[in-house]
Amino acid sequence: MLCPNLNAALMAEVFHCTTSNGIILSNCWFAFGAYGTKHPLRATKVEEFFIGKVLSVGVLYEAVKLLGAIVVPEFAHTTISRCLGIPEHNVRVITRRVGGGFGGKCFRAMPVATACAVAAYKLQRPVRIYMNRKTDMIIAGGRHPMKITYSVGFKSDGKITALDILINAGISVDLCKTNHSSKSAMRAPGEVQATFTAEAVIEHVATTLSLDVDSVRSKNLHNFNSLVFFFEGSAGEPVEYTLPSIWNKLAISSSFKERTEKIKQFNTCNKWQKRGISRVPIVHEVALTPTPGKISILSDGSVAVEVGGIELGQGLWTKVKQMAAFALSSIQCDEMGDFLEKIRVIQADTLSLIQRGLTAGSTKSESTCEAIRLCCNMLVERLILINKKLQEQMGSVKWSTLILQCGFCTLGMCMSLFSALVNAEKTPSNEICTFPEFLKNEDGSALLLDSRRYSWYSPVSIGELQRSLSSVENGNGSRVKVVVGNIGMSYYYKELESFDKYIDLRCVPELSMIRRDDIRMIIGATVRISKAIEALREGNIVWKKIADHMEKVASRFVRNSASLGGNLVMAQRNHFPSDIAIVLLAVGLLVNLMNGLKSEEITMEEFLRMPELDSKSILVSVKIPDWDRIMSISSGTKMKLLFETYRATSRPLGNALPYSNATLMAKISRCASFDGMVVSDYRFAFGAYGTKHTIRATKVEEFLTGKVLSVDVLYEAVKLLRNIVVLDDDTSYPAYRSSLAAGFLFEFFSHLVEGNAESPNGYMNGYSTLMSPARHLDHGKVSTLLTSGKQEVELNKQYIQLMSQLLSLGLSSKLLVRYTNSVLYHEAHELISYLAVYVDDIPSPTKCLHGAFIFSTKPLARVKGIELKPKSVADGVNAVISFKDILGENLGIKTGFGPEPLFADDFTRCTGQYIALVVADTQKHADMAADLAVVDYDMENLEPPILSVEEVVRKSSFFEVPSFFQPKQVGDFSKGMAEADHKILSAEIKLGSQYYFYMETQTALAVPDEDNCIVVYSSIQAPEYAQSTISRCLGIPEHNVRVITRRVGGGFGGKAMEAIPVATACALAAYNLRRPVPMHMNRKTDMKTTGGRHPMEVTYSVGFKEDGKMTALHLDILINAGIGVDISPIIPLFMVDAIKKYDWVAFSFDIKVCRTNHSSKSAMRGPGEVQGTFISEAVIEHVASVLSMDADSGAAGELKEYTLPSIWDKLAASSSFKERTDMIKQFNMCNKWQKGGISRVPIVHEVLLQSNPGKVSILGDGSVAVEVGGIELGQGLWTKVKQMTAFSLSAIQCDGMGDFLEKIRIIQADTLSLVQGGLTAGSTTSECSCEAVRICCNILVERLTPIKEKFQEQMGSVEWGILILEATSEVEVNLLTGQTTILQSDIIYDCGQSLNPAVDLGQIEGAFVQGIGFFMLEEYLSNSDGLVILEGIWTYKIPTVGTIPRQFNVEIMNSGHHKKRLISSKASGEPPLLLAVSVHCATRVAIREARKQLLHWKGLNESDLTFQLEVPATMPIVKKLCGLENVEIYLQSLLS
Repeated sequence: MLCPNLNAALMAEVFHCTTSNGIILSNCWFAFGAYGTKHPLRATKVEEFFIGKVLSVGVLYEAVKLLGAIVVPEFAHTTISRCLGIPEHNVRVITRRVGGGFGGKCFRAMPVATACAVAAYKLQRPVRIYMNRKTDMIIAGGRHPMKITYSVGFKSDGKITALDILINAGISVDLCKTNHSSKSAMRAPGEVQATFTAEAVIEHVATTLSLDVDSVRSKNLHNFNSLVFFFEGSAGEPVEYTLPSIWNKLAISSSFKERTEKIKQFNTCNKWQKRGISRVPIVHEVALTPTPGKISILSDGSVAVEVGGIELGQGLWTKVKQMAAFALSSIQCDEMGDFLEKIRVIQADTLSLIQRGLTAGSTKSESTCEAIRLCCNMLVERLILINKKLQEQMGSVKWSTLILQCGFCTLGMCMSLFSALVNAEKTPSNEICTFPEFLKNEDGSALLLDSRRYSWYSPVSIGELQRSLSSVENGNGSRVKVVVGNIGMSYYYKELESFDKYIDLRCVPELSMIRRDDIRMIIGATVRISKAIEALREGNIVWKKIADHMEKVASRFVRNSASLGGNLVMAQRNHFPSDIAIVLLAVGLLVNLMNGLKSEEITMEEFLRMPELDSKSILVSVKIPDWDRIMSISSGTKMKLLFETYRATSRPLGNALPYSNATLMAKISRCASFDGMVVSDYRFAFGAYGTKHTIRATKVEEFLTGKVLSVDVLYEAVKLLRNIVVLDDDTSYPAYRSSLAAGFLFEFFSHLVEGNAESPNGYMNGYSTLMSPARHLDHGKVSTLLTSGKQEVELNKQYIQLMSQLLSLGLSSKLLVRYTNSVLYHEAHELISYLAVYVDDIPSPTKCLHGAFIFSTKPLARVKGIELKPKSVADGVNAVISFKDILGENLGIKTGFGPEPLFADDFTRCTGQYIALVVADTQKHADMAADLAVVDYDMENLEPPILSVEEVVRKSSFFEVPSFFQPKQVGDFSKGMAEADHKILSAEIKLGSQYYFYMETQTALAVPDEDNCIVVYSSIQAPEYAQSTISRCLGIPEHNVRVITRRVGGGFGGKAMEAIPVATACALAAYNLRRPVPMHMNRKTDMKTTGGRHPMEVTYSVGFKEDGKMTALHLDILINAGIGVDISPIIPLFMVDAIKKYDWVAFSFDIKVCRTNHSSKSAMRGPGEVQGTFISEAVIEHVASVLSMDADSGAAGELKEYTLPSIWDKLAASSSFKERTDMIKQFNMCNKWQKGGISRVPIVHEVLLQSNPGKVSILGDGSVAVEVGGIELGQGLWTKVKQMTAFSLSAIQCDGMGDFLEKIRIIQADTLSLVQGGLTAGSTTSECSCEAVRICCNILVERLTPIKEKFQEQMGSVEWGILILEATSEVEVNLLTGQTTILQSDIIYDCGQSLNPAVDLGQIEGAFVQGIGFFMLEEYLSNSDGLVILEGIWTYKIPTVGTIPRQFNVEIMNSGHHKKRLISSKASGEPPLLLAVSVHCATRVAIREARKQLLHWKGLNESDLTFQLEVPATMPIVKKLCGLENVEIYLQSLLS
């Protein structure tokens, strides 16, 4: 019982042909199976071939050939797919060239590739097999051996009359199954044996007749008639049969007869040496097979060719290059003399170009050349028309000029975090894997210390620790570091030099204990912060408050790794603004220190003030007093304890350094002589506001001691505190931080003092609540976590039917949304389980080097030299690459507006400009060397740099904006101003920059390739831009550069142009050093070098009527573009389009793009539109303020876009806008220290579609591989493209298409596989990519439908596999801290009819939150030289879970059918970001209420409430507008 190698069932009807005396077949049924297909199939082409033909040897031969072309399996691709049990689109087989094949690399190479694939798939690690010669010879088979019996008849002159051949002693040509290794095709399979057999027969006949063998051969040569008899279908024309003439010519050219006579003479004369001579003919049938080909003409005129044939050493690539050059030369352009050099044939790739069978039969070169000729002819037809037009305009036309004018062939989140790698553990098979094993193993080696250079000690007792420290003290000056978690180095400070010895304290039991006695808790220094929090939570109310405060320190991951002692030592030694130090200082912490054999116990204050600890001093433990026990022992119930901690930070849930923090503790008792409260034993600790260490406010403590609390006492204490808090000169927001300290002190006592001032029983009420958990004013503490939200998708019936048809399901709108969420599951699973591979996850090639940039810290200077510290050179630095090492052009970025250099030449022209690339053996060593590099600057005799737009105006340093990008003005501004009732003249707005803050920083990997080529894996939004730039920088044609992008870990525009120099620098280093070079830019370098959103200064004048109707607006805008042009000239157009959302009647502007010595600014999500939206809302708010009107009423009647009026009204209703406005007014009247605001804003976003390429390949098992011009950035592009592919191909209506989405795979972008469609940006690339794929699928459907119909007639139902084988926002502002809490945001968004609601909902919410960052949080700070001083989330505050709206409602509105849009879909990536301006506007409303209250306290009228709220509206800015001295003013109002 064996499964057959091949089985078949054949049936046919036959009848006798009277005219030809032969047999004719009709109604044939030929079924074959079990040879690489899922199901049996009908050989319909063979059936059609037989019908009506008279059976003959020639006819049967042609049928066998045709059958062989059908049943050839899909080779390694299909075999691997079936062996692994995965669809073919999940298998990619790449073959560049073969080092000799001769047929042995046809089928015998398949099990080798499959075995590698199985091992790699199972182990999740790369696997390579290089078979040794012995094994290869044993298992590879070879040519077929055979036994032949023949019978032959012949005339006396040697003419053969009949021949019968029996192979293997059978009655026919049988294939024998033996237990030998399988034999396979070997060069000229069967033909070699047949040729020998024919010659053996000839020799036998000649011997029998005693004739000369050559004469018998001549006698039996074919004439044309006999050739036709034997080769009926392929004999060709008589003129093509050249064998007789060749036979005679060979006899003459080789002097055959003369040499025959000489050999006879030689043999007669020599006994022991004999010679022979022979000539034999062969006839080889030339059979061409269909072969695919593809030609891409790149932007520099170079040509990339991909063909179905494999280069085996037979010169296939050479012939293809010649054919491409010959065919394209018919265009007849100038400078095509070296055209062969412009052509490159690239490797075979089964997912890029479907291969067609074997490279065999000696005709693959010809078949391939024919495919290329056809491709070239199509290109020539298109290019000749352009060439003629250009010739009329220019005369002669160069090839490169022609290509630049051609439009059809020229110009696209979770991350594998390092923390997951380090902490990855094996999980059961039914759980999500934390990190793939092959990546853990790949990167694990980089974490090990070199034992030859470093020493690691792990003492297990205090005694061993003391001995280790003693040996260090007596050592030879080696550098020693004591570590536990070593978290500080990763998150707060960077060590630029290595240590020689490390002492790990984690194994010392005395340092890791937690013990509690009657009056204190003792915690060892190495106890993790998270463990300390758990212990404190089990204690009294003070300890629980300490635990609450400590839980806001860093993230859970850091708290699980960092030690309590390490945090305190950082505060003492590195001046770290520790939240833990401040709470422990206030509770009277005692610190146990060990220095050598000595130990001492000191207070926390003494610990912080003492000289910085060295490596010989060890913090052993800390002692936290139990104040509940102490109070009960010392004073019984007469005295109560008041304790509270404070921190003001942009992230209220923690994981961010605060602007300021404080811990206040006091003992309070009733005054016997007065009706009041007396405070004693104060401990006021303040920190993190520009002092080296946390400090005690001892003067305030002394002032308050023994005093009865009252308004005037508290007022004096606040004033005294202001004088005590002295900040360092370089502290940011000094006034704000000082105000926070006053606010903390006021809030600590406010419920006592305010109670006394406003009610006679206030003291008693205050006293009765002393031991209650402290509360924030008015409301208590408010969680900022998202507590609820709503997502709605409005779909019409036509759309539901459309999507249900796609999914082959009958779905309601709710079920449809639920299903589209499930469609995302596979992609989401890959991301959250770290199976999605990004550039930095690609296993490092062997002999890999790593790069890191040295960048300028001066805005304008002469670069005299770069010096690396000797330690850096020792740490594996291989080379320093600068502009002097560039082989081509010094080009880092090239846009249509102009170039930017890769490296600074003799001058650096901005801070953050790349000066050189350090290349070292590890990324850590490269980063360290770059940080330690000393650049020798010279600024003598140089003009001052331009660092402000005001200087730009004075020096006229502007970039030109091309006329077609210049926006048009509207109306007559002078007339509009004349008609105005009111005017605002020359009001100013300043807008800052914003950093991209993608999760994956700039990353690239360059690998040198053969033949002067380079392969670059880049995280980029526009791979072809990088390809063109790398080509010019290296001085090689574009077809020698391959840029591959699988996915990008967040872009927001920062991976568009800014990723190009990273990829180019890696390529340059790899090309020069001939070694792979990856670079993963650290966050610090990324933030300082990649530019960001365009900052700008705006001056506006506006005229308006009494009712708020605008009559005219004029804007003067200076855009800071930085040193390079990048894409800055398009910003004015986008800005004006966004501002036009309101009807200004007359709108004029003067917008200038300024060139400064700052780093180049680039596109960032909603470029220009974000700023334009804010400007328009600022103007509206200003007008409303002047008229004392509600800003919302001035906007309602001025909306232009078709769906905006209905959305405007619908949003008011769905968000209960009017009711909530009234509630907020009531809230503001009742609350002093918190104010609410609410705002709704509209946006208009112009949707621009761009041309985009696409390619759909249906593989042998029915799976589908799709390639598009767009790049997956996390915006769901791949998901939408999969859906569109499934929908379009479902029009074939085959059975078995229920899970069709699973059969589709989107493959990575490859610039030599598919010419990309420019930039993935503008929120419409998903739609454009879907449209390209839809067109491809429609072509396939046209071709497959007739085949499917024919099958239906024969088989009934046909399965797919068989066929293929043939924005309102409401906020609350805390007036004491300036903290803004977003209570609710409601968004109604018209994105047409969403291609995937789940994707678009995520895009809308994500863009809105990113907009919150720009308008409220993200300060893009630089020093006086323009160098960005931000180095990560430590100092740059992006939105987190604590800053998103508590109630977040999003509704996708259906706006009807739009014939000009792809399934009526609109953009969803960028426009929602603009809606976040509603948060800013609502904050402005709340601040206005606060300012009204402040004026009331001052006794002033409320005539002028006009103010400008900057962007971003950070806590210091909000607090400043609410009043930095509002506490003192309030207390004064109470006193007066």
